[in-house]
Amino acid sequence: MTDCRMDQTLTLGPVTLTVADLERSVRYYTQVAGFRLLDRHTQRAQLGVPGRVLVDLHEIAGAVAPPPSSPGLSHFAPLVPTRADVVRFTQRHLDAGLDIDPRDHVVSQSCYVTDPDGHTIEVTWACPQEQWQWTDEGLPVVVSTPIAVQDLLNEPGASTPAHLPAGTQMGHVQIKATDAALTRTQAFYRDLLGLEIYARLGDGFIGVGVSDYRSLLVLTNRFSPHGGTPAGPDTARLTCVDLLLTNPETIEQLAERLTVADHPHQRTGTIVTTHDPSGNPLRFSVHDTAKPASRTGA
Repeated sequence: MTDCRMDQTLTLGPVTLTVADLERSVRYYTQVAGFRLLDRHTQRAQLGVPGRVLVDLHEIAGAVAPPPSSPGLSHFAPLVPTRADVVRFTQRHLDAGLDIDPRDHVVSQSCYVTDPDGHTIEVTWACPQEQWQWTDEGLPVVVSTPIAVQDLLNEPGASTPAHLPAGTQMGHVQIKATDAALTRTQAFYRDLLGLEIYARLGDGFIGVGVSDYRSLLVLTNRFSPHGGTPAGPDTARLTCVDLLLTNPETIEQLAERLTVADHPHQRTGTIVTTHDPSGNPLRFSVHDTAKPASRTGA
């Protein structure tokens, strides 16, 4: 166990996913989910909001779903400024005839959907902290209670269609772990990376972050608590979670901790790539705030 703690400037960048049909995915993300197309190449597209990439899609033609037990993405969660933004996102999916799953988590309210490849998206709004509830351990209570669709649609000011607003950022990414009781997972994220545990639900769910009880990464073993089948190269899967820092020294310190722990990783300048104990890919880098995201259209 280490006394080192991750720098509190840590934030989330985009998730990188593979998809079977890039054109199909771009249509969904822009026309239904309300993302903006920021950059486009033959087999790659970056989508998000002006100035911020939220998802980086790479085409593997004909990619199939990975085994349910494989490590990888459970969901990624863009965080929007208002509850009305969640409602607009919900309404766009209803208008498209797609399934939705609105949920109240006490700390947040969300709508879950799946993209054409089965990747789950949770657009979420953070409830005011004074409305939160707390466990005996001093952590936020996290539940998952269905929200009646009509209650959500009655939100004032939510009837005007709109894209995801410019203030949207990546709220959290939930990743599938494969170890019983999350023992190795907790040791990696808390003791080696230096993240704080800000949420816990039994032996199957922990949330980790750096400040203000906000979980940036959520780890769950509910899909496969006793080992899983890795996703193959021909599957639609998670290939990277980007984590952004502001200080190059933090990258150097992280690389040193991984080296001392003999944990496999690669360092190239101010970028460190590694995998968690379940095989989930993580990339830490220094965020260049002076470099805006490229943009090719809406």
